[in-house]
Amino acid sequence: MAKNKLLLLIEILKHNTDKDHPITTNALIEKLSMYKVPCERRTLAKDISQLIDMNYPIKSVKVSHSNAYYLEHNDFSVSELKIIIDALQASAVIPEETTISLTEKIADLGGPYCAELLQNNRIRFNIRKQTNNSIWNSISVIEESFKRQTQISFLYFKHDEKGNRVYKRNKKRYIVDPIALIYENDNYYLRCYNQERKDYRNYRIDRMEDAQLIDSIICDEALVLPEELETYTAKTFKMFGGDETEVELEFTEDLIDVIFDQFGFDTKIERRDNGLYASRVKVQISSTFWGWYFQFPDQMRIISPESIADQCLKWADKALYYIKGGKK
Repeated sequence: MAKNKLLLLIEILKHNTDKDHPITTNALIEKLSMYKVPCERRTLAKDISQLIDMNYPIKSVKVSHSNAYYLEHNDFSVSELKIIIDALQASAVIPEETTISLTEKIADLGGPYCAELLQNNRIRFNIRKQTNNSIWNSISVIEESFKRQTQISFLYFKHDEKGNRVYKRNKKRYIVDPIALIYENDNYYLRCYNQERKDYRNYRIDRMEDAQLIDSIICDEALVLPEELETYTAKTFKMFGGDETEVELEFTEDLIDVIFDQFGFDTKIERRDNGLYASRVKVQISSTFWGWYFQFPDQMRIISPESIADQCLKWADKALYYIKGGKK
């Protein structure tokens, strides 16, 4: 009974108190009696002291000349929890159902009186949540493969015009050697090595289905040391796909923050006599890079190398060709 009483005390304090809402001795005794647990004032003080000795963060204060108690919820501040919840709700990769569940769990970390405040978030994000609820199974399988250093297999799909899944390779399973999970442009990707094709590939986690572990050990090409992982992923995934090339960009003042956001604050930017700015950055020349570049058609141009500037013109010509309906 004594052990159950202590557990019940912790539950009552956890779900009914915080720094701004302590519970008085009389109210605490009354709540215990609701669970048919008898308690007296002098024994309650001993129980509270015992819990404090067990390292529970219980604080004692005075409320109208009466002793009152509350449980400190000091793992996270409200502002810290708010930032975590905002990031969770803003992430398109996390399905709506999972977002709601995780939001409730995170909000509870702030205590009973902060939970409602945090769950009733006044910020709304203009995003479309993923509908593939097998994401968590895929991530779990991939994480386990990292521990075992074994291969995984999975089905991979795209969508047709009605939103139905169309499986790649006629629903034949992909078998790969996982290297890293990477979060980029609001999507999770698996960076891996394909022994059959003898090359490196990136797969979106939300396009995977039925991921499974395989007993086969990964090859040497997929082994990356933990201390090398950050440098490795930055190099292989920035503007993912294509050959890495150093390009010189010239751009307007309005794009200075865009350059810093994309390439980091250690990027060197110089001001030119013509009032424009220039920077040398390393990118991987791909459709992703061109998609980013053509967001700024009248604010940015490629200075060098000439071969990449020529590619830019070809991409522009191709876009103009389709805009005109396939006519020259």
